[in-house]
Amino acid sequence: MPTRVANIGVNGQVLRQQATPDLAIAHLRPTIPEHDIHHHQHTDMHLVLLLAGRYVSDAAGMPDVCAEPAVIFNPPGTEHRDRFRSRDGLFLTLTMPADTFARFCDGMPSNDQPRRLPRQSLPTAMRLLREVWAWEDASPLAIESIFSELVVDAQQPPTTDATDKLQRVLDRLEADTTTPSLQELATLADFHPVYLARAFRKRFGVSPSDYIRKRRLHRAISLIAQGRTLANAAAELGFVDESHLHRSFVAEFGMTPGAFRRLALGRAEVSQIQDARLRRC
Repeated sequence: MPTRVANIGVNGQVLRQQATPDLAIAHLRPTIPEHDIHHHQHTDMHLVLLLAGRYVSDAAGMPDVCAEPAVIFNPPGTEHRDRFRSRDGLFLTLTMPADTFARFCDGMPSNDQPRRLPRQSLPTAMRLLREVWAWEDASPLAIESIFSELVVDAQQPPTTDATDKLQRVLDRLEADTTTPSLQELATLADFHPVYLARAFRKRFGVSPSDYIRKRRLHRAISLIAQGRTLANAAAELGFVDESHLHRSFVAEFGMTPGAFRRLALGRAEVSQIQDARLRRC
């Protein structure tokens, strides 16, 4: 009798898919036009790693339209109308049946609201992409280990009054406008400049300047997944040169930009992009 495996529960063009009785993981492109997606419910836990495309989500912490990589946690029972604005997006989804998820989180504080996970969750979630493409016997264990780290991120308690002030600083850094001064950030948080950097690092794990650098680097994911050259992405995002972006990408995600491009787009699509560039030369 064949073993029953988990259902991914998401429609799309499957680039790669794997499943066990306890989880299903897939790398997909959207195929359904935005106007054909209506409010619906996911019975199972549903994690989304957004790689490229303009995405609309009801999850807490998401902008009106998200155009950069993000990790979205949808607990079992989530009702929403999350969708891509067009069909040139790219995403990975991890699904876990509700009863399996309940056992997985047994004894942990529960978070029953869909939410965007913090920026530091992105490098962790990117490891899922390698597992779905390099599937072998240990991959289910690796995926559960990665997911356990993301569950901890998803269960972080609500911020306190003190950290709400720091949230204003974080929102300013996410605003993608000009780079602020330390004095400006300190005024937003009602902190003395001398104490702000230390308080921010204690709360978010990095300094304000490193947070800006990580956000800039994370945007490279979408540009590379859309077929942009590394030199072009480096110039647009303000890196010194292609080598600078390459080194930063490897340090953050544990893979080269070229390896990520091959995983994200597949060898056939990468070859098409390279052939098109050669024809333009």
